[in-house]
This record gives sequence, C-alpha cells and structure tokens, in this order.
Amino acid sequence: MVRAYVYAGLVIPLCAVAGFVACSDPANTSLPDLAPSPGGTVEQLFANRCALSGCHGDSGTPAEGLVLAATVALRNTVNVAAMQDPARKLISPGQPAESYLFCKVDPSCSKIVGSHMPIGNALSAAELELLRSFILSGAGGVNDGGAPPPADMTVVDTTAPTFAGVTAAAPAPNSVTLSWSAGSDNVSLPADLKYLIYQASTAGGQSFATPMYVTTPGATNYVVGKLATSTRYYFVVRAQDQAGNIDTNRVEQSALTPAQGDTMAPTFAGLGSATASGNSITLSWTAATDVVTPQAQLVYHIYQASSAGGENYATPTFTTSPGAVQYVVSGLSTGMTYYFVVRAQDQAGNISINTVERSAVTQAPSLATQVQPIFTKSCGGGGCHAGASPAQGLDLSAGKSFGSLVNIASAQCPTVKRVLPSTPSMSYLIHKLQGAGPCFMGTRMPKGQPLAAVDINTISAWIAAGAPNN
Repeated sequence: MVRAYVYAGLVIPLCAVAGFVACSDPANTSLPDLAPSPGGTVEQLFANRCALSGCHGDSGTPAEGLVLAATVALRNTVNVAAMQDPARKLISPGQPAESYLFCKVDPSCSKIVGSHMPIGNALSAAELELLRSFILSGAGGVNDGGAPPPADMTVVDTTAPTFAGVTAAAPAPNSVTLSWSAGSDNVSLPADLKYLIYQASTAGGQSFATPMYVTTPGATNYVVGKLATSTRYYFVVRAQDQAGNIDTNRVEQSALTPAQGDTMAPTFAGLGSATASGNSITLSWTAATDVVTPQAQLVYHIYQASSAGGENYATPTFTTSPGAVQYVVSGLSTGMTYYFVVRAQDQAGNISINTVERSAVTQAPSLATQVQPIFTKSCGGGGCHAGASPAQGLDLSAGKSFGSLVNIASAQCPTVKRVLPSTPSMSYLIHKLQGAGPCFMGTRMPKGQPLAAVDINTISAWIAAGAPNN
C-alpha cells in the first residue's frame, strides 16, 4: 500500500518529501516503513533534518540536550518542556501554534529564543505541513498514554476556514475600504489566511469563479481603488486557508462612492535610504502626503532590480501595509548589490511616479555562521570530509575547513586551487558542487544529494568576497 499525505490539494508520497530517504532504498531496513503512520514519518523528518552531528544527534553533546534521533525523537519532544522556554512544551498535542518546536522551525513564528532551525536550511512548506498536521492529529499519543493514530492515516486538510464575512464597506473618493474580523481554521493560523474579494455592480451579482482581489496573509481590511464616482459597488469576502480551501459565505456589503473624485497622486520624495544587514536590506522613507487620503492609509510599492535603473514598474516586487515608512527585504543573496525605487499610492489608486533609486550591498557571508554549517551538514557525514582520513585529504569540519580550502591545490586537479579567493569561477570547490568546470574530475558533490542553489550561492559569495576566515 502506498500511503501519502495531501498538501495544497496534491497527494504527495511520503518518500517524495524533501529530506526523506527514497522509497526504493532497501538498505534502510532499520528505519520504519516510509509509508507508515504520521508518527513514523515525522520521526524520519527529525532524523534526516535535525539529528546531525553537532546538532541534535545521539552522540557527543546535543544542542540544548535534545536528541532527535528517529528512535527517540517523539519521546523527547511530545509533552516535554522546552529548555529555552520551560513554560511551553516542545510539542503540545493538538496545538501546533503552542508547540515550541514547531515555532522553532516555522520562519513566520517570532515567539522563540535564538535562531530558527534547522540553521541555514529551513524546512520546506511540505515538511512544515507534515509536522503541523501530525501535531494537530494528537502527536500519536506519545508520553500521555494515548494510542497512536491508525497506521493507514492520510493527513488531509479539506475543511474550509470559519469566517463571518465582510463587516463594513467605507466609501472614499474613487475607493471603498472593506473590513472584517479574522477567520479561523483547523490547520492554518489566522496569520496565514488569505481573503478573496468578489465585486459586483448589483446586489448578489458576484461571480465566485475568480476573485477580483486577493489580500496578503492575515489581512483584516483591503482598499479597493480606481472606482468610478457616484457608483454603488457590492462586495463579498471569503477566507482561504493554506491548503486552498475557501469558505462559502455570501455576506454582502455595499458602498456608494462620492461624486467628487480623486485623481491626484500623493506627493512623495521617494526612498530615503537602503541599509544592508546580513542578507537583508532595510528601506526607509519620509511619509508621503495626499489631498484626500490620510498618511496612515497610504501604501507604498517597492520595485527591486539587480541593476541600476532596471526596475519594472508594471508590477511592484513588494507592497507595504498602510502607513508604513520602512520595509525590510530579506532572504537576499549575500555579497550582491540590489537597487530599489519606492512609490506611494493613495486609496483611490493614484500612484506617485518618482524614480529616486537607492542601492545597498548585502554583506559577505560568514565562514563560521553561514558557510561552515553547510559543510558540516552536507559534507562531513559518514567520515567523508571529516575525521582521521578525510576523502582527498580535504577536511571540511569546523576549524579545519579554511586551512584545507583557501589557496590549497586540489588533489584531483593540482593546477586549480580548491578555493581561489575572489574568483569562484576558478575555484575547484565550486566546480565540484556544480558538477562541471575546467579540469573537472570524478562526480558531483555531495554524492547523491547535490546542494541547493541557495547554498552554492552562499559559498560562491563567500569566495567572491575574498574567502575571509570570518
């Protein structure tokens, strides 16, 4: 029998989830069947993503004293107090939002101490959904005397959010502001719910096949702009969860736009500054003014480019919440220059047309905190590039990787340095990670599981910055 779980409407075999051992691998006979109850698959998730040497493995000194090896992961987490926050359980059965461990691996959760995990390689959306669904299902009854879920259980979210619908429609020149109270869902958090807005020119005339507008996650209001004057509009708002389920309420609110329109764009001096910190850039500006819309209701469109003057003004890269005077762009590649233009929009939909551009260079990666964790996770396992006799004499363990790489000739291609500072394209390490390059020999590394592009980019950016021992 092939067991699976469903994410966003797709049936996904458990063996196909990132981080799981292949279904057909017969060597893993000591592991639980990779199509078992959710408990088994979550144990394997912990084992593959967390129970690594120097992290939460069962040898040495595990971080925070927490061992997440497959055989003990659930026993050590379900109904067990978190060392960093003793008032909370690592896994609180039925309550993903209250589970400290889930918060630690969910980048959107801020109620943690320290950094999100796993460091440098966040769980995929599918892995997060698997863990969330397992916790929601009761976490297998571990540590509370309960029975585990049925072995054939398939985790499927088919329940639409509970949502009371739109509560108000406030007219303004050429616009209507819609408001509502946040919905709730059996799986998705309120902050993850999106809202679909349907507009009509007659009562009950909405077409629910396609929404006219979709909000950002967690929104409780939305300004519909560029409307005609002296015209009544009718609106229905529905909630959508992360699995794509949509509620079916038909609560309708209408508003009559004023006879006097607003055709003037806000007055805005443009982006004031762009300041880099790690792989994030903070954009700041002075609030715009408008003849009709209050400053607190102005939104700002952010246009990002990789070259000066390269912004595409047809579609903004980001849009702020109303009244913002700052925005943090995160998840950028390190050691890169980014260019930005910011424009203000009023409630009527008028947008300023300034072209004031600011740029910032994201900081070079740190060997210790960004590059080394990639080596430790992906290159040192199984005695490959660590231990007493590392392969090709290349030791990528902490404290030794710099001396084994920088300006050291490659064993496979002695005319090429493993890492040539400032020149990733001539560094044999990059050739091996990419699987091609001048004088390339052997196979692509790491064997069987190439690094993600973002990890290769981080290593390449470190080399491009001069390969510092930072």
